[in-house]
Amino acid sequence: MCTPSKTLQSCVPFPVDDALLQEVVEKAKDWAIMHGAAMRSKQDFNPDALLFAPFILTPSSFPRKEFQKAVELQPLLNELIHAVAHDSQFLLATLSSTEKVDEFTRALIAIYRTVLDEGIAQPLSLGLLRSDLMLETRCDNDCGERARAINAYCCWKQVEINTIASGFGHLGPSSKYLQRLDSNALAAMRKTATLATALRDCV
Repeated sequence: MCTPSKTLQSCVPFPVDDALLQEVVEKAKDWAIMHGAAMRSKQDFNPDALLFAPFILTPSSFPRKEFQKAVELQPLLNELIHAVAHDSQFLLATLSSTEKVDEFTRALIAIYRTVLDEGIAQPLSLGLLRSDLMLETRCDNDCGERARAINAYCCWKQVEINTIASGFGHLGPSSKYLQRLDSNALAAMRKTATLATALRDCV
């Protein structure tokens, strides 16, 4: 059932004064560097320099009901991915056409075939996966058919299961704390600016 609103309510009231916003942005960059949300540049690599990892200043709204659905479904998706990852015949057959045209996939498949030929020495495996979800905005019949006009959402869709970027897994918790800091700073600065304006008007 689609929500009647065309937009989700922002976590932070807008608009934000440009000067206040810029101050929060600069503080957020510093916080990110100091708390490990950082990376080195590929284009201009320097072992003595770090850049802040890209981040969103404030959190995006996501309906709690849809989030809970995703949490409940995740164990099933985990089992599916685990089964696929351990089915060599399925993987090789599915990726055979991609292997022919994509150099990166071809290199991975070559490593995979070598491991299969030599035998898997480690019987245990651990998957670090990131599920990327997006809200569907045009659908009807419980997301069975795209028919209605655009609304804020009617359900979520799994758009990707990411493994390679799991090296940045620590950015999830870091982003939470960074966005909490930003939201609190924006709220505090807004109150300060409002108080300053009120005091100025009283003089």
